[in-house]
Amino acid sequence: MSTHESAAATSSSSVAPTPDARGDHTSDDDVLVRVESLVKYFPVQSTALRRSREAVHAVDGVDLEIRRGETLGLVGETGCGKSTLARCVARLYDVTSGRIQFDGADITTLSRRKMRPFRRDIQMIFQDPYGSLNPRRRVGSIIADPLTIHGVGDSRRGRKRAVQEAMELVGLNPEHYNRFPAEFSGGQRQRIGVARALVLRPKLIICDEPVSALDVSIQAQIINLLADLQSELGLTYLFIAHDLSVVRHVSDRVAVMYLGKVVEIAAGSDIYNHSRHPYARALLSAVPLPDPELAKTRERVILVGDVPSPIDPPRGCRFHPRCPKATQVCVDQEPALLPRFDDPPNHAAACHHPVADDENLADARSTLFGDESAVAEPGALSG
Repeated sequence: MSTHESAAATSSSSVAPTPDARGDHTSDDDVLVRVESLVKYFPVQSTALRRSREAVHAVDGVDLEIRRGETLGLVGETGCGKSTLARCVARLYDVTSGRIQFDGADITTLSRRKMRPFRRDIQMIFQDPYGSLNPRRRVGSIIADPLTIHGVGDSRRGRKRAVQEAMELVGLNPEHYNRFPAEFSGGQRQRIGVARALVLRPKLIICDEPVSALDVSIQAQIINLLADLQSELGLTYLFIAHDLSVVRHVSDRVAVMYLGKVVEIAAGSDIYNHSRHPYARALLSAVPLPDPELAKTRERVILVGDVPSPIDPPRGCRFHPRCPKATQVCVDQEPALLPRFDDPPNHAAACHHPVADDENLADARSTLFGDESAVAEPGALSG
């Protein structure tokens, strides 16, 4: 399947309403994407010397909703399953189990042929603005590919006009229709990727780390462009990133993933000001602060040890081998994703020992491993 194609569906179905960012309940009409108990395993390939029945647990039981017109940020370490989850939502990967609904329709098991009429409504913006564009093709042809694939436009002239309108919408000169990607800067190439995603006027755009390969000044331009387009066209974004400062700027809600699971989800302001999961708190402690005096006084957390193998994830809470608050219950029982303390219903964390607002996580010590295995202490984030 080419990188220009996308996945979607339209219909209706009856599912219980869920809390929104204000703690109220949203109707089914407000939910564009609903993911229920999603699992995606990748079998480990056997070799001539060893037959393997193991599998990589890339996504392991994720429940998620994306509401119309919002930006849901998805953050976590490399390899936690963010991009795999996004590709499952777009049906670029078949799921192992679980359910995906888009615009009320169950698209989980639709065949490629049956998915084709609905693929116009989900598009992707990719991380690498250099690798995602064919250097041998002209920009106009690249942006026009989704129109050609889906038979949109009744003439070559009409498609050219649609492409030039998309180019103008993202701040590119429509007269550069016949140029090659090599004639554009990195930021301009990413704008080409945005234009390609927009040309079909989709309902959902998956932004897979769209600014991580760009200079900081160019990042701001692309982020502002995406925000303007969302306001103008009513777009919905699933925004994947490593940089939590970028996610904070663009997201209405933020979901934190660790080793295939969502460990905390809340409105953006709640995640940054009242994070409950120790992993989310550790990630936030690594975000640079512009004020050096404030940076000296804030809590900073070191995570000791490596991320466990997704082939054989730890039982119970998957974060417990690296958690500064881990106890035996963290090994014995997997925590549910629920509101903690007096948090609103939309703020949920999967943790047996959530972090209070005034708690210094850098002083915590796990009771599982003794003093030699203190997994949080003052300093910079590592691991």
